[in-house]
Amino acid sequence: MKTCKKFPHLQILGWSLLTAAIAACTCPITTLAQSSNGYRIVNRDVAANGAIDVKVYPGRASAIDFSQTDEVVSYVMIADPSRLVFGTDTELSDGRAKTVFLRSILPLRFPGATTAKITSLSIKTVDSRGTQRLYTFNVVPTNNRQDQLGIRIATVQQSGNPPSSDISTGRNIRTSEVERGLSIAIARRYTTANDPVVYQVQQFLDKLRNQNLSPIDAAREVGVDFSIIIELVKIAREEPAISSTPIPVQVSRE
Repeated sequence: MKTCKKFPHLQILGWSLLTAAIAACTCPITTLAQSSNGYRIVNRDVAANGAIDVKVYPGRASAIDFSQTDEVVSYVMIADPSRLVFGTDTELSDGRAKTVFLRSILPLRFPGATTAKITSLSIKTVDSRGTQRLYTFNVVPTNNRQDQLGIRIATVQQSGNPPSSDISTGRNIRTSEVERGLSIAIARRYTTANDPVVYQVQQFLDKLRNQNLSPIDAAREVGVDFSIIIELVKIAREEPAISSTPIPVQVSRE
């Protein structure tokens, strides 16, 4: 429990960084920010550049809401529809849908179709200027008590954080903080030094140091979810007591 309170942003580090943390943690975990009414607030640029987890619960609906943007939903696709159904606040053909609602169902059988415990959900939107965006979500079924109502996509930083602290769009990300956050994650056994994600993060750091790339572009080039970079920075900033001397990391590329 102590670890969970210390690191409230570990959910989107990915399964490889969470194995040890989840085993010892039962309190609600958030992603980027969480408003008082239980919705995770995710910056639009972050959501459009990586798969975001959304939980679904038996007998409950989880929302993915675009009301805080100028976007409307134009298309929705579930990769595995055998355990999940969706609805929208208005018909997609109306061109005014702003929210997608997800509900879990008892498993169905579709001849020839494949299934997955965690399936992907694709949502295509269009804004007032005609710009289209494609969002991908990992739909995670859970039988635990509901600890979030859904996700709200936003265009600005939420809950009064000053602009200088906004790292969700790649601003103010320092390579030293990413490296330190990674060292802390390894030291606290959220991951191992040989985890493929660790190698991806080190490639990301090399890109930033040696090429004229933005953090988001560098993450995209090496194939690491940018949400992982954000969480490593947050870990570094939330652990000021730990020595800033990086822990040596030996990574196997095999």
